[in-house]
Formats: sequence, C-alpha cells, structure tokens
Amino acid sequence: MGEETIISEEYVPISAKVNLSIGGFANNVLNGFVFANITFYYTEKLGADPSLIAIAWLLFAVWNTLNDPIISYIIDNTRTKIGRRIPYIRYGSLFYGLAFIFCWFPIASIGDDWGLFFNFLLALFLLDTMFTIVGCCFYCLPNEVAITAKQRANINLYMTVAMAGHVVLGIVLPILLLTGQVGVHPLFFPLMVFIGLGCSLLLFISSYGIKENMFAQMQPHEGFFEGLILTFKNKAFWIFAVPAFCVNLLFPILQTGILYYIDYIVGDQNMIPFLITLLIGLIIGAIITFTKIESWGPKKVMMTNLILLALGFSLLFFIGRNVLASAVPYGLIGLGIVGAVIGIGVIAGDCIDNDELITGKRREAVYGGVNAIVTKPSMSIANWIFLGVIELFGFIEPIVVNDMTIKQPQSDLTLMGLLLAFGLIPAILFLLSAIALHWYPLAGPEWRKKKKYIMELHDKKEKEYFQKLVAEGKIQTEGTKSKKKKNQS
Repeated sequence: MGEETIISEEYVPISAKVNLSIGGFANNVLNGFVFANITFYYTEKLGADPSLIAIAWLLFAVWNTLNDPIISYIIDNTRTKIGRRIPYIRYGSLFYGLAFIFCWFPIASIGDDWGLFFNFLLALFLLDTMFTIVGCCFYCLPNEVAITAKQRANINLYMTVAMAGHVVLGIVLPILLLTGQVGVHPLFFPLMVFIGLGCSLLLFISSYGIKENMFAQMQPHEGFFEGLILTFKNKAFWIFAVPAFCVNLLFPILQTGILYYIDYIVGDQNMIPFLITLLIGLIIGAIITFTKIESWGPKKVMMTNLILLALGFSLLFFIGRNVLASAVPYGLIGLGIVGAVIGIGVIAGDCIDNDELITGKRREAVYGGVNAIVTKPSMSIANWIFLGVIELFGFIEPIVVNDMTIKQPQSDLTLMGLLLAFGLIPAILFLLSAIALHWYPLAGPEWRKKKKYIMELHDKKEKEYFQKLVAEGKIQTEGTKSKKKKNQS
C-alpha cells in the first residue's frame, strides 16, 4: 500500500465565508422564491392556463440554456481592478431586485390567458438574465477561494445555513400567504417589494467583503468555442452532470409541489409534524455531511444523500396523504437535501480542479455556463413535468369569479397524480443519479495527490502575480521603497 497523501491545512477567512453566505442567501432568495412559486402563483392565483404556462417553461428553457455559456464566457474573461466576479455582483444587484419585483406585479389582468402567458415569459427572461450574471459569480467563488474538500464543504456549509433561511422563506411564506384562502394575502405584495430591495442591498454590501484569487486574471483569454470544447475532455464533469441535473429538479418540484400538496391533499390536517421533521432533517443532515465529507469523500457523501432523497420521495408517494405518516419521508428528504447541495458544490469544485490539470487555467465561470446548459433546463422540465402529469390525471384548474380565483375539488385519481409528480418521479431520478456516481473518477488516494499539487500550483501562481504587480509598480515592497529613496537622494 502507498503512503497516504497529507494535504496541508488550508485557511479561508471567516469574513470571506460570511460575505459569500450573505450574498449567496440574497441570490438564492431572489431566484429560488420566484422559480419555486411563480407557477402556483400564476395558475392558482391569477387564473393562467396551466397548459400555456407549461409551454412557457419549455420556451424559457431555450433562452435559459443559451444565455449561460455566453455570459459565463464574458465573466471569465473580464479584467478589472476589483476582479472578474465582483463588478457583476455589485452593479447588477439593483437590476436583480427590480426583476424579482416585476415577477409579482403582472401587467396582464387576472384570467387573461395569453396576456399572462407573455407576462410570465417576460418575467422569467428578465429574472433569469440577472440570475445568470450574479448567480454565475456565486457558483464560481467558493471553488475559486478554496481547494480542499474540507474548506469547500465549510464554505458550502456557511452558504447552506444561509440557504436554510431561503428555504424557510420559500416554503413558509407561500404557505401562509398563498394557500388556504381565496386570492392573495394583502401582506404578500409589500413583502415582495421589501424582499427584492432588501436582497439587492445585501448583494451590494457583501461584494465589498468577498475576495477573489486575482492571479487568475494573468491567464490569457481563450476563444468562446475553444472553452466549450475543452470541457468535453473532462469526463468527471459529465458524470457529475447527472446528479447535478436531478438536484436542480428537487427545489422546483419540492417548493411548487408542496403548495399543491397542502392545498389539495392535506389542507384540512395539521401540517406542523412534517414541517418539524423537515427542519430537524435539515439540521442533522448539515452536521453529518460536514463531519464526514473529509473522511468519506464527496463522492460517498453525495451517493448516500441521493439514496436518502430517493427513499424519502418514494415513501411520500405511498403514505403522503396522512400528515403524521408523511413526517417520516419529510425527515429523510431534509437529511438528504443539505448533503446533496453541499456535495454538489464540492464535487463541482473538484471537476473544475481537474480541468485546471487538463488545461492549465482556472475556468470556473465557463463551467458554470456549461453546467447551466445541463442543469438549468431542469427548472423548466420540473415545472413542465409537474403540470403535465397533474393535467394528465384530470386536474381541474381554478375558476375566476369577480377577479378572484376559486380552487375546485379534485378526484382521487388526480390526487394520486399529484403524489406521482411530487414523489415517485423525483425518487426514480435520484436513484438513477446515485447509480451514475458509481463511475465518478475523482476520488481516492490518487485524487488526493492531485489536490495537493493544485494547492502548490496556486501558491506559485500567487507569488508570480505578486511579482508582476511589483514589476509594474502597482505595489511596493520594502526593497523597492528603499531603492526608490536611494534614487531620489
């Protein structure tokens, strides 16, 4: 047996982790709240035709796929005094918040199917453009500022703790303000304005506490198509894309599905038990993932959590009509969500590290763009599948009376279709993802050796960048200061 490779302890300042988590929280709220709830809002509260909304999601998927690699290429090849990522976070923050607000204040009237269809498309286009610009930077930064699995998991834990606030907002607020009533709660609209402007401010402020690896700006520009072609050489990335796609299916299905689940399946039962077990699962999942990711490795952690998700969602299909019984699957889903999100972030970083070994460059944003080609359509597909399945099982859409939408009773067959879309289909996808990860190659002693080499390589690049700044006179060392004084005298 060979000797175990010891990777030196890596240090990332707590302030950087806090600012990344604050900015990540704001980014997740602005995009996550919309993508999770806008389908329910338009179909159930504005009376939009579910068939047209499903088509809108598919049309949006085209734009969603095309804009990411283009914008990511521009970001990776940006050169400014404050970095490649920070300008987009800082100066895109206000437009991001305004796009969020527009999503909840449609120009079209309630019940106007085609007007709401085009309004829905425009809202998605505007929000996703800003999400691509700002969100791409938050995809890049954790993998740029840390190399070891432990530190990346630690950063992702900070961001996941912050994300817990986003999940609570994304689940609790819609349940309180959108379900169990005719129309929309009067607090909903002022809260949307407050969230949009508040998150813009958080993004702007956090941009001053985020630090980039400035040495990456020394690397030469690469052509757009050259960058895309190079990603095809990274086999690990394409295996990783399978679970990444399925985890991205999770949130729209969970957050959209849970609103239908509450309104039509368990609306007259006490929902506290399953909400509590979901929260407990989230907390325990975070603790287990962070304590085990270094010893087990990201691959094993990810496979374990995907299996937990598959088990939780499959149980939900069979016993989900009873709230007390559904507490068990929701606990398993909570356990799996955190570990899956943290694991995805760490594995994505390893794939980017592997690309650096292949190409000699740090290309986080390009990978963010290519990853989006694979994963972001999952958002549209998730909503299209959900709406398509419940319509296939005879879902009766709400009727509009005096500019108010009134939900209609559903048959037992329709309720089974809701549980199929919400439970069994995600379970199958997560199980397939766990199987696919069996062939993921970036694990074990050989990969640890490569990680150690990458850390040493970054130390070398950092020194070269420092020497370049000294040579250009942009910073001064004690030696250059003394030489300058001598020349002046």
